[in-house]
This record gives sequence, structure tokens and C-alpha cells, in this order.
Amino acid sequence: MFLTDNRYFILASAQLFPLTTLEPVTMQVADAAFVAAKQAYTSFKDGELSVALERYTAAIQRFPDQPFFYACRSILNNLLDDDEGAFYDYQVAKSLDFNYQAFLEWTENGPQVATFPGGATELKPLLAAALEATQQFDYEQALKLYAQAREAYPAETDVLVYQAALYMRLLRYDCAGDALNQAIAMDPNHFQAYLFRAKLFKAVREYDRAKADFDKAVSLQPASSMLYEERGGFLMDIKRYEEALMDFDELVKLLPEDFYVYALRADLFEKIENWEKAIEDYSTAISLNPYYSDLYAYRAEMKDRVGDTTGAAEDRRMFAELEKED
Repeated sequence: MFLTDNRYFILASAQLFPLTTLEPVTMQVADAAFVAAKQAYTSFKDGELSVALERYTAAIQRFPDQPFFYACRSILNNLLDDDEGAFYDYQVAKSLDFNYQAFLEWTENGPQVATFPGGATELKPLLAAALEATQQFDYEQALKLYAQAREAYPAETDVLVYQAALYMRLLRYDCAGDALNQAIAMDPNHFQAYLFRAKLFKAVREYDRAKADFDKAVSLQPASSMLYEERGGFLMDIKRYEEALMDFDELVKLLPEDFYVYALRADLFEKIENWEKAIEDYSTAISLNPYYSDLYAYRAEMKDRVGDTTGAAEDRRMFAELEKED
């Protein structure tokens, strides 16, 4: 485990969720949040669900930045048939760390048994079967297939990266980090390994490390639009707006006919209160995709900001008309 002093990393990796389908990971950690998680989990295992709920609520009050406790309370509220409470906690957990959305969807939807190619030994069929298993929420089967691929093709770094991506969905950040570190050691030029490790570091708030890995990925694949989108979004999230703008400018250069990149940059212009530039980008996005209704709603808000009430009203009329057609 390579982030022993990071609370976001530890709580996710310990797997102390109120679920009978998961086994917690044994850890010796002297951390107040970890102790609170263990106490709540013990109450759950003892069948004291109301006590567990109280402990998760107390932990949320004490550690409001930790998505782990919201996820645990969401799971428990589902067990207690409190759909409204479960949905609220789900929303908060995923807003703090988007990987929790994939995890909570898995706890609700999977595993579902899929049909896989029998006796596959070639790499491509193994990876295809693992992807299908993942899409069917059968993560256990997918991990077995990746393990089989790793054993049969130990030099294939891609397998480690795909495996790490699945571990992140399962919030096994410890396993994901180990796999990505191994992939980078095997192939120091594997840009996707750096990208996924950057996303892992972002999830656990190791922002300097995340930035270094995003930068490394971009240096290895400077023509990849995906990397500028990912790094730009990260920089915007941590309010490094000038650097984010440089990435979105590069994204527009790479994909000048894609309406989405203009909408991304317009969102950034909103955050820095450059309403005119936001309107300009939303207008370009609309010219490229005039049937995307939300763009008119976004532009209407910007027109209100600059005092163009007539233009804002027209955009809202267009939004309503397109919504009606849908």
C-alpha cells in the first residue's frame, strides 16, 4: 500500500462497507476516521443497524469531506427502506469522488451472470470477456479474467491498466495503485498508466502527484484530445483556471468541429465570470449542434448576466421548443 497516511485512500481500500458480500481488508491504521468506520461496521455485522446508522451520521458530522461515510449511510438507508436518505447520500458521495457512483451502482445492480466465450486463451477474447463481465456488473468474473490474462501474458502492460481501472470502480485503491505502479515500472512510456494513476491521485486529493502524472501522460501523447480534457477538468476542479484554459484552448484546436469542447470551455469562462467569452463559445457550440437544447439554457443565463434580456428570452424559448420536441 503506497498511501498509508491518506484518509481517502485508506477508507476506500479497507472496504468496511455495510455489505455482506464484501470482506474488509485487514489494516493496522491509527486514524480517527478509520476507527469510526470500524466501529460502525462492527455494529452492522452485529445486526445493530440503528446503532450503525447513528455512527455513520456522527462520522459524517465529524468528517464531512469523506465520501466513504456517505456511501456507507446510503447503503444502510437502502437496507432500512429510506430511499430518500439513500439517494441524498449517494449524490453527496459521488460529488466528492465520482468512483463512488460506479461502486454504489455495482452494489445495487450486480453481479449479474453473463455469457462468456468458453475456454478463451487468446488475449483479445479474454479482454473482451472481461469488458462484458464489467458491463454486466460481474466484477468478480472480470477480475478472474484479468488475472488469467496476466498469467498467460505477463508482458502485456495494458492488462494491468485495465485491471487497475476496474479496481478503482470497486474502490480498491490499494490494488489499483499497485497495478499502476507495476505497469509504469514495466513500461515507463505507457501514457494510459500515468493517466489512470493521475485519476487515482485526484480521487484521493493528492493533487500535486495527480498533476505530475497528468503532465507526464500529456508529454508522452501530446496529440491526445482526451488527455487535455482530463487534465483541463482536473485543473478546473482545483481552481487553477488559467492552466485549465490553456488545456481547453488546445482541445479546441484539436477538435474544432466538436460542439462539446466549446461547451467545456464556456463552462470555464462562466467560472471566471467572463460572460462574453462564454456566450461566444456557447454560440459556436450551438452553430455546430443546434438541436442540443441545454446549450440554449446555458447561453440564456450568460445573456442575462450581460443584460441581454431579449436574447435570453429567445434562448429560453428555443430551449422549451426543443424540449417539447423530445
